[in-house]
Amino acid sequence: MTTADRRYGGRTVVARKAERRLRFLEAATRIFAERGYATCSLAEVCAAAGLSKRQFYEEFETREDVLVAAYDRIQDDAAAAVGTALIALGSTDPKLALRAGFGAYLESLGSDPYRAQVALIEVVGVSDRMESHRRNRRHAWSALIEGALNQVGVRLRGDAQLTTALITGAVTGVAHEWLLRESRPPVDDLVDMLAGAALALVTFD
Repeated sequence: MTTADRRYGGRTVVARKAERRLRFLEAATRIFAERGYATCSLAEVCAAAGLSKRQFYEEFETREDVLVAAYDRIQDDAAAAVGTALIALGSTDPKLALRAGFGAYLESLGSDPYRAQVALIEVVGVSDRMESHRRNRRHAWSALIEGALNQVGVRLRGDAQLTTALITGAVTGVAHEWLLRESRPPVDDLVDMLAGAALALVTFD
């Protein structure tokens, strides 16, 4: 039996480690959103997670590492929601596909105000490393959008990466403004607006 297979309290070492990591990510997301990443200490993250600094350093090297991991978790969940929505749609109608994708993204981000705050505000301008990481994530979204549109017979106008950057920028900007409002318009209104804008940036095969 390997160390990873050993059980403590009925759970393997791997399962306990994954649970601990998740506690740090959930605590960091909440406390960074509530207090602001720039002013939130590592001790506060550990206290919010109910875990020690020693346990933190078994998972991460720096406070920024847990911010990056929390941000990636938010982005991965949103991407998974978009993919699931497109599969469930079962249609090759480009407008329906765009509506399904935008709707899934906004609902994933808007389902938790802490996640939205971290993804849209707290990660901005943290460091050169974080800005480079955010750019890589935008490129991943660009590839996802381009691939999804190709599957429904649609091509992006002009430079694909720049065009998808325009789309993702519009979505992020609209989502940011929407989430900050005390009285939010229905998600369907935002989806209609974004789908209409995106359709102006594509051509049909």
